[in-house]
Amino acid sequence: MRILVPYQWRRLGVNLIRGFLAAPFIYNRILPLLRGNATEAVIKSSRRGDFYESVTLLPHIPHHEIEQILNQPVGEAEKARPDIICFSIIDWSFRYQRPQQLMSRFAADGHRVFYIKPSRFLSKASSQHFSATFIKKNILEIEITGTKDFDIHQGPLEGENLNHALLSLDELRRRFNINDAMSYIMIPFWHDLAMETKKKWDWRVVYDCMDDWDTFPGINKAVTACERSLSMASDLVVVTARRLFDKLRPYNPNTLLVRNAADFRFYQENCRPNDLLHNMGTPVIGYFGAIADWFDIDLMVEVARLRPQYTFVLVGGIFDVDISELRALPNVRLTGQKPYEAMPQYLYHFDACLIPFKINPVTEATDPVKLYEYFSGGKPVVSVRLPELEDYKEYLYLADSAEEFAGKIDQAISENAPDRTARYLELASRHTWEERCSLIETNLKSRAPLVSIIIVTFNNLALSRLCLESLFRSTDYSNYEVIVVDNNSSDDTRSFLTEISRLEKNLKIILNDVNYGFAKANNQGLEISSGDYLVLLNNDTIVPPGWLSRLMRHLQDPQVGMVGPLTNFVGNESKIKATYRTWAEMEEFSQNLIWVNDLKIADIHMLAMFCVAMRRDVFEQAGPLDEQFGIGMFEDDDYSLRIKRLGYRLICAADCFVHHFGQAAFGKLINEGRYDSLFNENRARFENKWELKWAPHQNVNLEFNLHDISRPPTVNSGP
Repeated sequence: MRILVPYQWRRLGVNLIRGFLAAPFIYNRILPLLRGNATEAVIKSSRRGDFYESVTLLPHIPHHEIEQILNQPVGEAEKARPDIICFSIIDWSFRYQRPQQLMSRFAADGHRVFYIKPSRFLSKASSQHFSATFIKKNILEIEITGTKDFDIHQGPLEGENLNHALLSLDELRRRFNINDAMSYIMIPFWHDLAMETKKKWDWRVVYDCMDDWDTFPGINKAVTACERSLSMASDLVVVTARRLFDKLRPYNPNTLLVRNAADFRFYQENCRPNDLLHNMGTPVIGYFGAIADWFDIDLMVEVARLRPQYTFVLVGGIFDVDISELRALPNVRLTGQKPYEAMPQYLYHFDACLIPFKINPVTEATDPVKLYEYFSGGKPVVSVRLPELEDYKEYLYLADSAEEFAGKIDQAISENAPDRTARYLELASRHTWEERCSLIETNLKSRAPLVSIIIVTFNNLALSRLCLESLFRSTDYSNYEVIVVDNNSSDDTRSFLTEISRLEKNLKIILNDVNYGFAKANNQGLEISSGDYLVLLNNDTIVPPGWLSRLMRHLQDPQVGMVGPLTNFVGNESKIKATYRTWAEMEEFSQNLIWVNDLKIADIHMLAMFCVAMRRDVFEQAGPLDEQFGIGMFEDDDYSLRIKRLGYRLICAADCFVHHFGQAAFGKLINEGRYDSLFNENRARFENKWELKWAPHQNVNLEFNLHDISRPPTVNSGP
């Protein structure tokens, strides 16, 4: 449950950045902090990125670097993850609970978390669009701008405040290169803002409902009125209690029960001997958590009077309740608010733990976090009969009255079944925040359209390794498969692919015994693909962060049949001048380019197949690549023409860049003087097929315009 009282703020960490800082500074100084690269303040990442980021791309890879690439150990690449913009109900520095636990776990899994501070906005008169405070690796707390004071419990966010919040988020995504992302909503106050992020930027929306807001004290009806539409429009609704599931499931079939949990490892490591409650002299009956409206003070007073031989230690802040009678009891000790880090130390001294809540509509929809934390210390728990504890009744001492409650405490501290502690610990070990986050991620991933990425290889192992490394580390889209088709390479490509396919769960390989050429090999990959979206990617490419999300975003337009990126090497208008040398410089070049050209596209007469993306329905209409073009050349001209004649647009996305080494597959043909003859043969095939004269591609400037792909969010049908 959340505490709805004036916040007691304190700063965690140092203020590292301001929204007005230049993008190059943020890229070079701040992004490494989020990604965990060399800094004393952040644990270094295990990512094998240092070597790859220094690889020379232009004008070409030196021979000694090729040897270094080939000598890199084969291992599972560190995966990019979608960013999470958390619209919480409490500031990070407030009492450490579900919002911070989930976001910490997501950050540990590699997601960048931008935790929007809900207590206040920056003034619109500020010279900055947002401010960011470093919390820990992969987590920043963000203050966005607004026009006036607000209260997330009274809401909703609308008008000028909504507009300024959107401007702040737009600046945030540009500065931190946020592409594939989810808006993680924890109270309906953020409804309108979440819908705008979904409509404008295609961010998925997760609504995490922790309480029954209709019955929660202090929540205005204007906030609760938004909950139904938020639930219906969310990609995933997460609830903590069965009662909340029954309430929201009718509005969205994608509703998932994800109860609270504990940081089991943290409690195991820190529930150790200490001096916090030494020399108490009596059994210690403990509670930690808020002492607020839902805490049954009358019950606690009566139980303490019934058992004067016990010391009752209540650890937690006191919020808008009269505790004078409780405080007057000689065997009750109220510690006040204590840091989360101290909870295992207090727990060590507890002989039994309490959940003394009132039974009312608020608590009937509550899954107490403290239950899992108590069990993480192996402690017996005495509780009132909350509906959400029904699943754990065989582990609990449940009571319906003060007399029974006191008796259950006696029983809890006197019983000493040899396996009791082990049972508690085993239960807690199955209910961890890691498990909860994995459940959320798995369900959200399964609801994202699958993308199949087809790559054809023939020798050039060093380039293939760079391509796959970049693919796994830069593709932040969550649901994709990679299919590599090898055309009988004579170097170590086949053994490398076999080895890495054992490590990467979403990688499939086809090893041909002959070189079938570009078209047929791609068709082999397409035939076994399962994706709703299809990408053909050359093995002599390196993809930067955000590449796939941006291509897919343009395919939301039903008029677009196929889309490709800008690049440094191609024989048509998609080519631009590259000003980088190394991999790291290429990523910075790409980041600056894509945000200047955000959502800009141009119609183009042909897309080269070093990198193209299409929807499956378009592919099924156009059919497989024409295999008469053999080893390669003109199959991309042919396919582009086929798609255009189906009535679709071919577009070049100016907000997506992919590095292309170029001519890797044809180098040997060029050296042997066979390239021109193959070119002429396939040109003749193309002209005969279409009964037209092929016109050489023109390297002219494309006319880019904004692509209007904003659309109302998909809404699930409610009752």
